[in-house]
Amino acid sequence: MSPQKQGRTKTFLLPCFFQVPGVLSILHTCTWSMLQTSFMYFVHDAVLILARYHEELTTDVIIQKFVPMDRNTLELWRTLGKDSIGICVLRRLSEKLKRVGDDSSEPSSSSRRLEDHQPSPESLTVACAISEVVSVQSEKGVQSLLPSLLPGLLLQVSEALGEEMLFAPLSPWRGLSEDQRREDNVRRPFCETLMSVLSKCTQKNWLTPSWMQKMSAMLESPHTHAEGMCLLTRVLVRAQLISQELIESFSQWLDCPSANLQLTAMAFFAELMNDPPIEGRNVLKILRVFTEKAQHRSSTIRQMAVRALGNAVSSVPVEVRKHRRPVVQVLQQSLADIACPEVVAESMVALAEFVRVLQAVNLGSAFEAIARSTKMFFESELEYLRYSAFRLYSVLASSASIKRSFFAGEVAETWVSLLLHLRDPDFAVASMCKITFSLCAPFMGLSRVQEIIDLSKRLGANELQYEVCSHLARYAPAMLDRLHTIARRGCLENGQRLHTSAVEILDDILARRRRRN
Repeated sequence: MSPQKQGRTKTFLLPCFFQVPGVLSILHTCTWSMLQTSFMYFVHDAVLILARYHEELTTDVIIQKFVPMDRNTLELWRTLGKDSIGICVLRRLSEKLKRVGDDSSEPSSSSRRLEDHQPSPESLTVACAISEVVSVQSEKGVQSLLPSLLPGLLLQVSEALGEEMLFAPLSPWRGLSEDQRREDNVRRPFCETLMSVLSKCTQKNWLTPSWMQKMSAMLESPHTHAEGMCLLTRVLVRAQLISQELIESFSQWLDCPSANLQLTAMAFFAELMNDPPIEGRNVLKILRVFTEKAQHRSSTIRQMAVRALGNAVSSVPVEVRKHRRPVVQVLQQSLADIACPEVVAESMVALAEFVRVLQAVNLGSAFEAIARSTKMFFESELEYLRYSAFRLYSVLASSASIKRSFFAGEVAETWVSLLLHLRDPDFAVASMCKITFSLCAPFMGLSRVQEIIDLSKRLGANELQYEVCSHLARYAPAMLDRLHTIARRGCLENGQRLHTSAVEILDDILARRRRRN
């Protein structure tokens, strides 16, 4: 184009730039006065022409002027999305949402508490606009903007959840979170938009509507947000949508002022550590972050940090082995976090992975300390604590060959508890206890230990308990006498009181034996 023509084009377009808001105001007025739907297409075409020349300004004015989001406005966003400028409009909306979110995620002032945070009308308008544009965009186009769209939407959801999410007890038995969807949920528009983005990016048969609904419900509840974030991360990994840009976006949240965003990022990385697409040096950097977050004031962040460490030892054992001392120390400290039993249970699950991967020889004196701490949870009233304790103890037993003398002394104190919880009222606990009992049998000091191991493989809990007592009567009467002593006192050798159901089971075992004799 010649300089003369360029000059004429600039002269023609420059006034239009300043007139865009006025023109759009007139067009918006037309949408309210026109009764025939056919005229709406002319309005939309006029807006589209303006957007082709002044995309950013037009997008901003539409967000401000074309509210509320009625049928005509939604159709207008779809018209923009279908055009060649659609991806540019979507990028602009994504940047707009992030900017609105950045403004709201600053440290709260004394006059506004975090739990009082409500999404702005502008952010809700932008989210709805994104959903409409995404619906008519290509999979490739939406995927290219995922590193911006996903954090922007999650930012709005996280901040709107309030402080409740920071102390929500999460079930350490993964996948058991309940749907706590609320009717007046202000986070729902962002979650629904996020699901539409995810659906467009994957378009896979395995991502069913029911899965999407479950994920959305979990993300929008303060009680399940972190677990919902873990589920979302699993979907992203399976769909191969994890990019370096996405990782960097969430990495920035790990040290941001908002504890809510820290938790969302921690949940992302906790799940990502199952199969981390990260370089070795970055893994070590993130490991240091996990050990720091394990001391956070938020119980949920502490739980996510511990879970991340447990997942890391399985996926990157070489890197974790280099820093095993501080990591094991952090997990041991978490075992003492009795104010939050979910953190304790998660710590035992993580330690089970550490012991399994690193083995006792690499743990030193920590092995003994872990074993002593673990047995104290066998009689907990909380079933998930009992389950996690038996799971960790089973791994300790399978790794105790070089600690045989020490572990035999421990089993001398714990075998009664193991025997009784074969009939634990919780099925998962009972099943795990049976595995643990079989692995601990070689440390019980019995002369015919293989007989006990074979019985545990063949018999159910009731029959196994009775047969073990019969075996003790023949080959280890002193151990059977110990059962009678425990029955009278209602507590183990270490003074720990038996679980209520365990006392009843012990009475039943001894009563059956007396009847037979």
